[in-house]
Amino acid sequence: MSKIVAILTGIVITVVLVAAAHFTGLISLNLGSSGKPGKYKNKGILEVICDAEISRPGEKLTPPFETSRSPLPAVFDFEEGTGAYAGEYTMSMNRKGTLKAQGDLLELYRPAMFKRHGVVIIGEHVTLDRRTGEFKQWLDLDGGKRLDLIHGSCKRTDNAPF
Repeated sequence: MSKIVAILTGIVITVVLVAAAHFTGLISLNLGSSGKPGKYKNKGILEVICDAEISRPGEKLTPPFETSRSPLPAVFDFEEGTGAYAGEYTMSMNRKGTLKAQGDLLELYRPAMFKRHGVVIIGEHVTLDRRTGEFKQWLDLDGGKRLDLIHGSCKRTDNAPF
């Protein structure tokens, strides 16, 4: 009888520890999931603050870049299908990018056509991975080139999960 009580006690303690780890975010159990991406409520406005490493290119837009760390706010408006952030070559609130949500990934895109340091900038991209909080920003350059400028990690301003 004491062996059964010990086994049941061990099972209960294990279940409680796993449940606590799941609810604190230490592990993800994906209960009831069929391998599909997480469900997000793509409604309203999502505001995040990112701890970002910003690379500032020099005169020729070639490495090495001057880098710095900075907090960076970003806003994703699902109702309007737009978004903005405060960064380099920025999609500001008065010049928002177009929002596309695909599973975990949010992407902002704004076409551009201007010349900087002898290179034509064709477009600007921002992505936020809602599963990991990873934030990236890059520019599309003429000739099919890509210039990565910002990367970091983000959290919602209200500390709720994405």
